[in-house]
Amino acid sequence: MQATSNFGVQETHGILNRFQAEFRGSSEGLGWSSAYASVQRERPFDGHFHALSDNLMVLHRGGPVDITYVMDGKSVARQIPRGGVFFLPAGHTCNVVLREALESTHIYLRSDLFAGRDGAANLIGGLAPMLGNQDAVLEHLAAAIGETITGGLPASSLFVDPIAQAIANRFVAINFHKPSVEAGKHPNLLSNRQMARIREFVDANLDTDIRLDQLAELCGRSTEYFVRLFKATSGVSPYQYVLNLRIERARALLADETQSLADIALACGFSHQEHFTRMFRRFTGVTPGRYRRSH
Repeated sequence: MQATSNFGVQETHGILNRFQAEFRGSSEGLGWSSAYASVQRERPFDGHFHALSDNLMVLHRGGPVDITYVMDGKSVARQIPRGGVFFLPAGHTCNVVLREALESTHIYLRSDLFAGRDGAANLIGGLAPMLGNQDAVLEHLAAAIGETITGGLPASSLFVDPIAQAIANRFVAINFHKPSVEAGKHPNLLSNRQMARIREFVDANLDTDIRLDQLAELCGRSTEYFVRLFKATSGVSPYQYVLNLRIERARALLADETQSLADIALACGFSHQEHFTRMFRRFTGVTPGRYRRSH
């Protein structure tokens, strides 16, 4: 697994802050790079989990509770027992309606944890969401992560990283479905180096009109084949990927109150402030102005 920067709350959905959860503790400031975790009592809420480049696991430490999930236009109502697990892979979105208070542990996992055995192929594209399934191994591992926050176990990344890797391995073991292999000599996934090159290019040109042929050229592929490879590797389309990064950049820039919303919209590649506001609300559930005031 490649070294990454500290995993902070600004890289999460931030939904618990929006609905005033009662936090028991989090990994913020502990220097973890492979995971971010928090332990809390959640209040009932109706919220949107936008697509991220990393993965979210939620362990229900209480229950049963009634929850409605809306994913890919389909609504699923379930009563989730104690020990139930919600898993949202990178690139997926979900609306969640929690109808009663819940003791929970949230664990965000870097996508690098889901690399294949050779370290090159990323398995995210073969993982599906889980809506409250029970698994004793995941429950045990997530509980150990929670204990590092509440003080019962060591909180160093040296202790946590192997647990985070074990959680990722478990999801792959019970929830991975190999995508169909495309005929031909080319691999059906982009390499980590190619993905890093794309990320570097997008970050450097986020304020411009990024074109699909530019991204495909970086990987030496036709645009049609590149789209298939990219989605199989990342779990999202190139458009969704760039849009996610635009929203991430906007969230960071909103911390600087000297910058107007119109300037931030242009700096993040949105055509105008109205477009920025519409997309930001779709991803975060609030307008840029309200997000700035609440943070």
